[in-house]
Amino acid sequence: MKTTINFLALSAMLLSALSPKAQNKQLTQFLSARFSIAGYTHQAADYCFNKIQDQRGYTFVELKELPDRKASIILKGNKGELDTSFARLDSQGKIKQIELFDRLYGIKRAANPKLIAKIPFENKNGSILLKLSINGTGKTLNMLFDTGADGMALDEKKANAIGVKVTRENNASVVGGTQQIKVSEGNYVEIGELKMDNMSIAIFPSRPDDHSDGIIGNSILRRYITHIDYDNNELSLFEFGDFNYPGEGKPIPITFPQGVIHLHADLSITGEAPIRGDFIFDTGAGYSLIAFRPFVKEHKLLVSGFKSEVSSSTSSLGTVTPTFTGIARSLALENMEPMLNFPISLMGGSSANKDWNPGADGSLGVRAISRYNHFINLLDGEIYLSKNKLHSYPADFLIRDYLFGWNNQGDLILLERIGTPNSPEKGKRVNSIDRILESRLAKNSKSIEKLRSLPKDKKITVSFFDETKTTIE
Repeated sequence: MKTTINFLALSAMLLSALSPKAQNKQLTQFLSARFSIAGYTHQAADYCFNKIQDQRGYTFVELKELPDRKASIILKGNKGELDTSFARLDSQGKIKQIELFDRLYGIKRAANPKLIAKIPFENKNGSILLKLSINGTGKTLNMLFDTGADGMALDEKKANAIGVKVTRENNASVVGGTQQIKVSEGNYVEIGELKMDNMSIAIFPSRPDDHSDGIIGNSILRRYITHIDYDNNELSLFEFGDFNYPGEGKPIPITFPQGVIHLHADLSITGEAPIRGDFIFDTGAGYSLIAFRPFVKEHKLLVSGFKSEVSSSTSSLGTVTPTFTGIARSLALENMEPMLNFPISLMGGSSANKDWNPGADGSLGVRAISRYNHFINLLDGEIYLSKNKLHSYPADFLIRDYLFGWNNQGDLILLERIGTPNSPEKGKRVNSIDRILESRLAKNSKSIEKLRSLPKDKKITVSFFDETKTTIE
């Protein structure tokens, strides 16, 4: 990685501060704002750090700079023992990561990271479905790979059917509030030839779902560098280490403060100056982007010229929250070209979310995420993005309360009728809309705008490849 202009000077200042006269200093004063332990940052990293310090009481002794923002570091424990490790530094020369601390939490770097497993998945319009079994029952479950969740969660009926035992209860954060859930600990999960031990599983009330028995979250990401390849519908898992990303792409920085990935993006609703937001990277969410209530309220997004085309609600484990959906002008992830004219949902206020503190400004969903292939590397705090085949197609678009978009095979799909989750046409492949063929819509965004601007009293016919039709009124 190219060294920034001021890196050597700043590192020299830091090294000067770490002269023998500064030995045995408190370690916290040398840590980066992006300091991580086992991928965790912020509150979670503080918790892990304090646990280590309670046991070992490390103070700082010495740091020696190495190439590529690396350093060797010597720490002194509370019994006088000296431990040597390697550290990674940020652009200010402060410590971003200490490998010894990662190892204490079960994470280590391989000298030459190896491929551990390749796992095929079903691509459900960007949502990733994995087949797995729990505790050797041999019963196959369809689980949604959900980076918006810290661990696993299973439908209560399925959990009972395969004998998953409840060991405790816990409060869980859901969209709009919190809810008490049951938890089962000490399970093992098999995905193909991969076996993952010591897995905790949240058990949630049974609910209607058209394709999954539950979710598997960041348990995978905390153990492996994870490549999501939407072009080939495959997850590839690699050991952590000094990994060389293949192909052309760009890394974007991420944090992992509460067991889920956060990233920064600049959002412009109507073309105004972009607002910087902290968004959850959520492959479990079927939308492009939702802005949570505190962020919407702070920036007055619902009264800033935003045109709501559909009002509806979102439900998470029984908590229902009003939402307003329309088109946002742009969203730009760090280092990436902006996504233009895409659907966004703004969360309204309700009694359920009036005191809700989500810890993020919103959630970036799978309809945006699936336009890229990803290497997710928690240990290095980054996601490496490269455009996939879907990226060449237009963004999802609304015609009244009907949401359309392309899948990764290049087929135009009726994604949903907003507010009607069980619509029989949901998921069908579209042949034409108002007699405009899907091939023309894919190549000519003006055709899409023409459909969107039709008078509201005009009936619009959608024809599907199964020779059925529906009418948008």
